[in-house]
Amino acid sequence: MRNALSLLSFVLMLSLTALAQDGYQKKTKKSKADEAFLVQNYYDAAALYKEAYLKEKNRAKKSELTFLQAECWRMVATPQALKKAESMYKRAIKAKYPHAEVYLRFAQVLQLQQKFDEAVEQYQKYQQLKPEDDRSAKGIESCAFAKEALDNPTRYNVDALDIANSRANDFAPSFGNGDYDVLFFTSARDGGVGKGADGSTGQSYTDLWSVKRDKRGNWSKPVVFPEPMNTGAHEAATSLNKRGNEMYFTRCEESSKEKPVPTCEIYFSKKKGKGWTAPVLLPLPYDSVTTFGHPSISEDGKILYFASDMNGGYGGKDIWMVKKMKRDEWSEPINLGDQINTSGDELFPFIHADGALYFASNGHVGMGGMDIYKAEFDAEGTLLSISNMKSPINSPLDDFGIIFEGKREVGYFSSNRTGGKGGDDIYQFNLPSLTLTLSGIATDANTNSIVGGANVSLMGTDGTTATTITDNSGRYEFGKDVISEGVAYELTISKEGYLSTSANETTFGVRESQDFVLDFSLEPTKKEIVLPRIEYDFNSAKLRQESKVALDALVAVLLDNPTVIIELRSHTDFRAGTKFNMGLSQNRAQVCVDYMVSKGVEPVRLIPIGMGETEPYVMDRKDGRLKMGVALDESYINSLRREKDREKAHQYNRRTDFKVLDKFYNPDTGEILKKDN
Repeated sequence: MRNALSLLSFVLMLSLTALAQDGYQKKTKKSKADEAFLVQNYYDAAALYKEAYLKEKNRAKKSELTFLQAECWRMVATPQALKKAESMYKRAIKAKYPHAEVYLRFAQVLQLQQKFDEAVEQYQKYQQLKPEDDRSAKGIESCAFAKEALDNPTRYNVDALDIANSRANDFAPSFGNGDYDVLFFTSARDGGVGKGADGSTGQSYTDLWSVKRDKRGNWSKPVVFPEPMNTGAHEAATSLNKRGNEMYFTRCEESSKEKPVPTCEIYFSKKKGKGWTAPVLLPLPYDSVTTFGHPSISEDGKILYFASDMNGGYGGKDIWMVKKMKRDEWSEPINLGDQINTSGDELFPFIHADGALYFASNGHVGMGGMDIYKAEFDAEGTLLSISNMKSPINSPLDDFGIIFEGKREVGYFSSNRTGGKGGDDIYQFNLPSLTLTLSGIATDANTNSIVGGANVSLMGTDGTTATTITDNSGRYEFGKDVISEGVAYELTISKEGYLSTSANETTFGVRESQDFVLDFSLEPTKKEIVLPRIEYDFNSAKLRQESKVALDALVAVLLDNPTVIIELRSHTDFRAGTKFNMGLSQNRAQVCVDYMVSKGVEPVRLIPIGMGETEPYVMDRKDGRLKMGVALDESYINSLRREKDREKAHQYNRRTDFKVLDKFYNPDTGEILKKDN
């Protein structure tokens, strides 16, 4: 089917024009070969050109016949044929074939066989002879692109779908339903309806086939569609709507007196029970020389994309679209424009569930033959970018006809790359998910000591949010359940006594599983906030003189850091009743607030809370009989034998401590805001 939509060589057309001027008065081996080439019977044409060569004595004509044999094998494009073409182009150059095109075609054949350095040499020779033709520059660029793509493949896994492949051409997969467990495809294998031999491939005419996957993931043996879907002509390249009840496909009739050059048309059929209705011709501007094929219907059935060489294009085959106006009525064809279409061939369009257009082309910079490209659009339909799918989706040979299972990075495509069963084969692909994590360590910017207990919050461009806290080693981590591919993240870390800090990390362009590391160096607040511990006499809320000194130091810090808000938490020992202790602790907290307000601190920045006896002090050091780490609760204090130890413990509990809150005061507006606002 690719060959049925390919271009004839310019040199051959010159030859045929000359023949027409002679009136075809005498049919020679060469004239028969020219006719075979014109109708794309390349195998017959190659054999006839060879016979003509063996009988020809004129050196100039022999060089032309050598070149034309090379052209035949280039059009066949199998690995074996390309080797023959390479040999023939070498011989034509040695025989001093006079047209510069021989270097261009030789370079293309070398590139298809991954002989990139040799191909560049031939492109450069053609460039010297035809500097106005940009195909040489594009070819040189493509060789460099191909080498880089092969050296740095994408993460796609690609494997042959063996159940669908044979020694004949098998290509153009499409889904037979919305469950993606039925696959339609095109094949020239034995057992089909079309029994004729295609001179362009040397194989049978292609037919439509299908395979079905069971619940265990096993595919059935291929089954050919019966008549009238398949006929004695070529049938190929199906496309179905999402419901799977409307099918569009290509039919190519063999050449005749009315149509000396094979052309293709698009047919339509509807699901009826377990079968399909008789196909009807889709209303498009057909004529005797224009070809239409490779239909791709949108999921809703309202837009049909196809390939055609109809007038108004940019050269070769272009991708066009028609819109469904009403039942059985379509708009005039619309060309997709010169950013997608080129002077080469653009074929096999496919509309992804996300709106992207995938297509095959040999006119854009690529790896060799037909490559698969992705075109992305914005919400208004404006083209944003066109990108090559690179290796291993693409190869230096022909890759085309890609399809995806909905929005998943799973699907199928066609290729005649080396290593297949024969000619075109169908391949399956998937993009394995990556294991990505993000971790780091928080340290003090001044002392380089670790900072544990810091709050780390994460926000991704995909809407992901998560929080965690640094552990005793200062480390935090977000695992693979949080970190995804193609997302930019903003992380914010905060802890009392330090300025909040933000940093960014991105997983865009990541090709391998990776543990991202993002460390934080936390700056202490403008002036180090040393939070004092205010102690009280028994049953008293009066500030001691040393407490006033400590509060004066804290006031100075707060005035130097005008956005900091603190919480004052006052406590009592367990003696007296709970209600009394709550009131006493609240008074102790308020006394501190009143004192600090009198020194110039805004009241809204000081939050007094009476805790009563609810939070016994936990020793942070050893003090006589009081051991580090113990909670000075009633049972522990009563267990102490000496009165002075018990009184010391009570004194630790009679206290006011402070906490810097995770919000800040705006002195300009008087607002209190969360730090992450």
